[in-house]
Amino acid sequence: MAIDLLFGRVADRRPRSFKLKKNLLESLSEDEVKSRYRFGRESIHFLCDLLEEDLERPTARNNALTTEEQVLIALRFFASGSFLEIVGDTVGGIPKCTVSRIISRVSAAISKKQNQFIRWPSTGESRQEIKQGFFEKGGFPGVIGCIDGTHIRIQGPSDNENDFVNRKGYHSINVQAVCDHRGMFYKCSVKMSLLFFVHCMLQ
Repeated sequence: MAIDLLFGRVADRRPRSFKLKKNLLESLSEDEVKSRYRFGRESIHFLCDLLEEDLERPTARNNALTTEEQVLIALRFFASGSFLEIVGDTVGGIPKCTVSRIISRVSAAISKKQNQFIRWPSTGESRQEIKQGFFEKGGFPGVIGCIDGTHIRIQGPSDNENDFVNRKGYHSINVQAVCDHRGMFYKCSVKMSLLFFVHCMLQ
């Protein structure tokens, strides 16, 4: 660009050309959707509706990504933990720099909704006391809890049996728990909260 200006001309920029696989969900079965994104169609549509105001791009550019496309790209990354370039390739040749911006944008949009879904316990120690306890124990500042999850094996139910098959192929319930610096649980859930995960990741 600087060289072009030096010689009195501006090179024509090549327009962005994404070969995004349109209708990313329509060609997949419900099991395939859950396998790729760790969410069912209904949950993905809920997320799209929730985040649309933050992700919709007010632009006249031909290749602006829709809210659903941005959400699916971010969920694909969250679900697979793969390299940005690989995530971009799997959805139709999106450059890794664009994938990175989408993931950051979707993560920030999800985090903005935290107060709608995340509630701090009203009893027990304050957040500042827990932070101080973790710092005294391990010298790590700003920690308000330790989070982990595990799959509890169960016998396959007769109703909605497929909903209880995890990615390793056996029936289970996903249990997530959060504890303080003393090892005391102050949150336990039998389903993973993407909002809580992203919020913790961004802190």
